[in-house]
Amino acid sequence: MKLHEILALNEVPTKSLLFDKMQPYLKSLYVYYKDMFCCEPVLMVTDLFNAAQYVKIVPSNELNEAICEYLQDYSCNNEENENFVHFETINFNSKLLKDII
Repeated sequence: MKLHEILALNEVPTKSLLFDKMQPYLKSLYVYYKDMFCCEPVLMVTDLFNAAQYVKIVPSNELNEAICEYLQDYSCNNEENENFVHFETINFNSKLLKDII
């Protein structure tokens, strides 16, 4: 997968990408998104399996909103919501992109 395809796919709020496809471009993605977001980019881990991890890059100051947008549930950070467990899991597994490279 090419860098421009990764950038295009990352723009879709409800889609994530296999980490292995993104890994060769992590330094370039960090520089691009650091300039674009004007804050630290976060590698949001949307799905975690034994052999695969799906991720997307979001701004650190909008992580909670990005998680809710990915889950298509804008009240997912409410503890009484059924998607709260997914919200907490994604939030827990996500890391700053600078810590990965």
